[in-house]
Amino acid sequence: MKNITIIFLFIIILYGCSDGYPELGDGYKIVGEGGYTTSVVDSVNTVMISEYILDYSMDSNFILIAQSPRDSLPKMKILIYTDNDRERIANDKNVFRQYWIISKRQKNEYKYDSIRQIATYKNVYGPFDFNEYKNQRQHLKVSEKLKLENE
Repeated sequence: MKNITIIFLFIIILYGCSDGYPELGDGYKIVGEGGYTTSVVDSVNTVMISEYILDYSMDSNFILIAQSPRDSLPKMKILIYTDNDRERIANDKNVFRQYWIISKRQKNEYKYDSIRQIATYKNVYGPFDFNEYKNQRQHLKVSEKLKLENE
């Protein structure tokens, strides 16, 4: 009986500590901290798109992301952000957002952009403003059915 109780407690702790953030397919997932969905990572936890993820959508070929850099979020008077706070901020049309597209069909291959002096991945497109994002969607032939919530 004691062993069953210990196993039961272990299972509760294991699943209770789960962050509950979604798998996006092909090894991509969103990780979070303090209620915000902070980053999109690949199967080896390499950050593909950094904080803060406001909205996402995916199918078998693409992942669409609306993101707001940390310094663009409104200052909030609370210490811990909840999913409700994230949703409220994501729905706020005044919050700066930029858009990304990850192609699951392309190989996740690292490259270094020597002109902008940043590391990028060949299958990650962005950041874009909304008009650039719409154009890139057409260029990559992203299905019209795949949309972000606030698109």
